[in-house]
Amino acid sequence: MADIFNEIDEELRRDKAQAWWKQYGKFVIAACAIVIAGTAGYTWYQESRTAELRDLADRYGQAQTEIAAGNDAQAIAALNSLAEDAHGNGIAMVAAFRAAGLLGEQGDHAGAAAAYEALAADSDLENIYRNLASVMAVLQASLAGEDPKVLLDRLAPQTEEEAAWRFTARMIAASLAVGAGDMDAAADYLKAVADDADAPTSARGQAAEMLQALGE
Repeated sequence: MADIFNEIDEELRRDKAQAWWKQYGKFVIAACAIVIAGTAGYTWYQESRTAELRDLADRYGQAQTEIAAGNDAQAIAALNSLAEDAHGNGIAMVAAFRAAGLLGEQGDHAGAAAAYEALAADSDLENIYRNLASVMAVLQASLAGEDPKVLLDRLAPQTEEEAAWRFTARMIAASLAVGAGDMDAAADYLKAVADDADAPTSARGQAAEMLQALGE
């Protein structure tokens, strides 16, 4: 009889966690997007100060204008063209990240995942950006419905203590663990964020809320 009640309790915890993700998951995704925008924006600013790259910066600005006008398809094409023409320069990375993000915003999560995977495989990029692309590729792949257990294995290196994007990766890993039915693993990932004084306040708050939904 105790086993039956344990199963019911586990199912309730899973339902609560999944309900939390449906309500708050978009904020986790938005937080990832803000990280990318801030990182990429700084790189763009640094490079746009050099005369030889001003034309490329102007092209990026034109793509942003297309985005503001709601012309996402044109913007994606322009950004991908810029990324190809400027390959090896920081602004190419900015453009490629933005194009991948737009695909995700349009609901093409499989396309976004593939775009981020291409960035993660680009040996011309610094490891910190390749690792960020790896994290975002897993996030988009999860939204595309890929197997959460497989994605957890792919994400594991980015959740390690020394990984630059570990807080974001652990939040994503927690949601994947919920999807895989491993509530204990989900709680462990969330506690690692909630209890870490170095984690952003917003991430710690989100982790604490999801832990509460898990009944922890």
